[in-house]
Amino acid sequence: MADGNGQNGTKARWAGVLVTIILAAGAMTIQWGVVTTKLQQLEKRMDEFIGEARTIRTEYQAMERRVSYLEGKVSGMAATKGGAP
Repeated sequence: MADGNGQNGTKARWAGVLVTIILAAGAMTIQWGVVTTKLQQLEKRMDEFIGEARTIRTEYQAMERRVSYLEGKVSGMAATKGGAP
């Protein structure tokens, strides 16, 4: 009888190890999916930020051109009148 109980105990231990391995693999797979999803969301949001930054940079450059143009006009008027701005 002792041999039979030993065999059952060993089988139960191996079954426990196997179940633990399967559960761990399943949990790692689920976690990998969660991490991958979060990274994809982060990548999408960063792409949106990059697009917004490009738009803002373009608007800023257009504003700089307008200011430069107006500064040139003011300098031209001041030179025409003979005074300093």
